Amino acid sequence: MKRKRTNSLDSSQQQQQSISSIITRSKSMPAKFYLPEDCWEHILTLLGDNTDEDDPYKYVSLVSKQFLFITNRLQCYLSVEDHHTPPLLRRLFHRFNITILDLSSYNGNLNALLTKISHFPLKITSLGLSDQPAIGLRYFSLKITTLTSLTCSSIHAIHYTDLILIADCFPNLEHLALYDCDDISVEGIGHVLRRCCKMTHLDLDVCSVLKMTINFEVPKLKVLELSRTRVNDDALFVISKNCRGILRLLLKDCHDVTEKGVKHVVKNCAQLQEIDLINCCNVNGNVLASLILSRPSLKKVTTPDRYQFSDKEMELLLRQGCNVY
Repeated sequence: MKRKRTNSLDSSQQQQQSISSIITRSKSMPAKFYLPEDCWEHILTLLGDNTDEDDPYKYVSLVSKQFLFITNRLQCYLSVEDHHTPPLLRRLFHRFNITILDLSSYNGNLNALLTKISHFPLKITSLGLSDQPAIGLRYFSLKITTLTSLTCSSIHAIHYTDLILIADCFPNLEHLALYDCDDISVEGIGHVLRRCCKMTHLDLDVCSVLKMTINFEVPKLKVLELSRTRVNDDALFVISKNCRGILRLLLKDCHDVTEKGVKHVVKNCAQLQEIDLINCCNVNGNVLASLILSRPSLKKVTTPDRYQFSDKEMELLLRQGCNVY
């Protein structure tokens, strides 16, 4: 009995020595260090079973630095707001694996910041900007070619030349959001869609003066946000002919849209899954049920004014698997 207990102690000591050895080796060659998942499971088991009353944090101290290293590399989002932050960027980019960069609240010189960031070997996939057109995007794009998502919000003087700059700098864009941006032209958006042939998401919410239309085929476009724009029935007819792969169409507060335009979309977009018509006051709710039922792919519809469907209509909609709000 005594021998069995001694073996157990020896085994526990060997486990501690083994863990210490692994962590020590990892410090000396971090670039090559890799610990399989089953090893981490074993370490976590030891943490849970630790009964050393003299040093209850012994096992934690052995692995905490490695846990910190792992969690640092999992941090991929960085928001830069204060103009005092740029001197710290080198340390931040070295410590964290930043792929999502939000500069929409930055209160300094945005162009200078973008130029500075372009000197780092980053793989940024998503970038957020606000308030001012960014000429620095050209310098940014010379070194950082991995961008697939760009959000520009509240830029009140984004012109045709700015959109050309965006398209030419980032031809691999898949998601472009121009939220609450004025002076956007249909020609500029057209240039972006032609140049960025991988585009799947286009968000033009609150571009209030835009009479959006797309008069050429954009087969990969899946999500089109046109809420609070001046899109009308004629534009929806052209869009539905050239963007047949749309899954989600958002038309909230589009007062120039009627059921005629909605009918064009439902008829031509065979994969349509969601349409938002909230506050589309000129869409006659009486025809909604028949329109929805004519497109079996529809799974979510937001009606203009909380239209009440009949019991029979609701039964048919439920059978189709469509949620109506």
